[in-house]
Amino acid sequence: MTETHHNRDYSHITTVIFDMDGTLIKHTWRLSQLTETLFARFADQLAPLTHDEFFECFWPRNEDMWYMMVDGVLSGDMAAKYSYVNTLRALKKDTTLAEAMVNCWNELVLEEAIPFEDTLAVLAAVRAKYKVGILTNGFTTLQRGKIKRHRLDAHVDFTLVSEEAGYHKPDKRLFLAALKLAGEVAPEQVLYVGDSLVADIQGAQNAGMLPVFMSPDGSDPPMGIVTIRQLRELLPLLKL
Repeated sequence: MTETHHNRDYSHITTVIFDMDGTLIKHTWRLSQLTETLFARFADQLAPLTHDEFFECFWPRNEDMWYMMVDGVLSGDMAAKYSYVNTLRALKKDTTLAEAMVNCWNELVLEEAIPFEDTLAVLAAVRAKYKVGILTNGFTTLQRGKIKRHRLDAHVDFTLVSEEAGYHKPDKRLFLAALKLAGEVAPEQVLYVGDSLVADIQGAQNAGMLPVFMSPDGSDPPMGIVTIRQLRELLPLLKL
């Protein structure tokens, strides 16, 4: 952080909202590890397909189903299931495997997604002075699973998953829905911490919130955006 960041005035801030994945939660496996582990568990039923053949077919269908959920056509659970159903159907494989594959994927993700080392301590320190919330994009089942597994809801005042709201970051309406959960707080009183320049930083700015960019790899943010590399760097900013 630069000296300029330290000198900013945050005295008007009453509420701090955090993104979850990549901000409070780190993913300890690469995507390829997840897909390879998933495929290995079903390889016998999918033979002679290879991992690459399956996922080359899967990812476009998964994206289509995500947007079906975003548009409110399907629930997140149904969208997740039909990512696999449609893939299996296209590959002429048993579509009844879909539900087991979704469940396996969720189990793998929940196992490897864990809080950063300083997450709980930072939440406790910030919550001692501010109202604190979590605002995350994603399917309700999976995101709520992460929150429940690590009891994150016990460390914040409110949580909101995009599927529940019917809007998804960077949509301004999702951020405004979070403000209601915070107690109708004004957006200019909110500090929003996230790791995506589009979903989090642009989204928060468009909603009138003050963004902080969480950038563990040191990626450069747009001019004027406060950047931290670890959550604990938030504490001196807020004089905690």
